[in-house]
Amino acid sequence: MRTVVPVVICALTLLFSCTQAKGPARPHPGPDSGRVVPPINRRVPSLDLDAYQNGTLKKISLAGYRGKWLILFFYPADFTFVCPTELKELADLYPEFKKLGAEIVSVSTDSAYVHRAWHGQNDLVKAVTYPMLSDRNGRLSRELGVYNEEAGTSHRASFVINPEGVIVACEIHDDAIGRSAEELLRKVSAAVMVGKGGGYCPAGWKQGEELIKPQ
Repeated sequence: MRTVVPVVICALTLLFSCTQAKGPARPHPGPDSGRVVPPINRRVPSLDLDAYQNGTLKKISLAGYRGKWLILFFYPADFTFVCPTELKELADLYPEFKKLGAEIVSVSTDSAYVHRAWHGQNDLVKAVTYPMLSDRNGRLSRELGVYNEEAGTSHRASFVINPEGVIVACEIHDDAIGRSAEELLRKVSAAVMVGKGGGYCPAGWKQGEELIKPQ
């Protein structure tokens, strides 16, 4: 027995040294392992979601917005602090979005019933007339890569979607940083102009200004 122990120790030492030399074994990544897929030029899934709008609980089909510009406005949760300021600012500019042929839907993982309760209690949210969608199971948030698995909520994210249902612009913020509805309106204006007449939108472009058109 005494003669076997040194042999076993030597074998283990050799195995350890070989492993250290080669480094730890790593599994081969699958086709989607660790890969971040940019959302630009992706088609938005045709999902039917519960929603609250203007005192009514309803079903909203994302496919029903085909033929129009659409803004998907994700936010973390109802009954929070930054979110109502964003939704109110967006509500104030909603008529300007509609002039561009664009519709707005806000999205969170709260239920449509919670949307209704929040809308009835918060003075800022009372200004919202666009649909407030419920992504209760997080499917839409996951599809677009903005689901916070740890918190079970959506990240603060905005998507501009063209009439064909394709994403042409997006932004994602830390939950503590609110967005600008005016900047979002500028992006939609630029996307509409580019879609209509071609050309390129320069930095700082504003509605009514010329696009860059190569000669």
